[in-house]
Amino acid sequence: MMGFETAFNEITLVLFTTLAPSGALAYGLMAFVALRAKGDERLRVSKALLMPFLVSLVGLVASATHLGNPDNALYVFTRVGQSPLSNEVCAAVLFLGASGSHWLYQHAEHAKPRVLNILLVLAIAASLVFLASIALAYASRTVITWSTPFVPVALCLNALAGGPILALAGLRLSQWGLLAGHIGRILLACSAGALLANVGVYLAQGVELAATKNYLVSAIQLVGNYEVLVLVFFLLAVAGLLVDALPLMRGRGLSLVSAVVASALVFSGIFIMRFAFYMMHMTAGISL
Repeated sequence: MMGFETAFNEITLVLFTTLAPSGALAYGLMAFVALRAKGDERLRVSKALLMPFLVSLVGLVASATHLGNPDNALYVFTRVGQSPLSNEVCAAVLFLGASGSHWLYQHAEHAKPRVLNILLVLAIAASLVFLASIALAYASRTVITWSTPFVPVALCLNALAGGPILALAGLRLSQWGLLAGHIGRILLACSAGALLANVGVYLAQGVELAATKNYLVSAIQLVGNYEVLVLVFFLLAVAGLLVDALPLMRGRGLSLVSAVVASALVFSGIFIMRFAFYMMHMTAGISL
């Protein structure tokens, strides 16, 4: 019960770490497609970048409430290079700046293709830096359940499971012609592979949690039915993958509705495990 209360109090960060990593990776994938596309198809894909951008933005807006007083944001920037949280905030600003600059410039009356390419490359780089900064933001030696390689690896795998699925929805919105072919199946395969690896990491983390304790409680007691949560995560994500996979395998192509439903299912599974992550918060001392 104590773990549930801890996670519920951090619900905005649960939402942030559910949406932002996958949104950033989906943006990078779609931006790469936009770089390779030509003419009207490139314009449609570039405009559809708004979907993963908004998903990331919703997560960022939710996380901003964690700062309490907005004035704290200024203090955060003074710790860049010294604090994982400051690095994360700085990377978020860079990602928003790069992606927002491309979005605005593409609507200019005489936008230059070379400048658009440069802005897209910068946005792709910023999205990857943003993802890495989120993964490393929880490196704290005093929180023994977070100071483990499982944490950044699981978060990156979350993004690799959810990002391609969200990218499929964005590319379907843009009516990208190659989506119904082998590229759509490659994105699904990447997501499926990441999901299986993710489950393995979570199960290994569960073994570590069972052996981790402080003066008050065992870490596994804070989470409760940890294996059940992993199973629910897996089933929701598999359901999302199947929603996309069945029409693609039958050669029918995706509908926008099914692509959005698939993303919602995968994100729901990720949300559950991010909630479990905050439930397991436990320090090395006598506090939780």
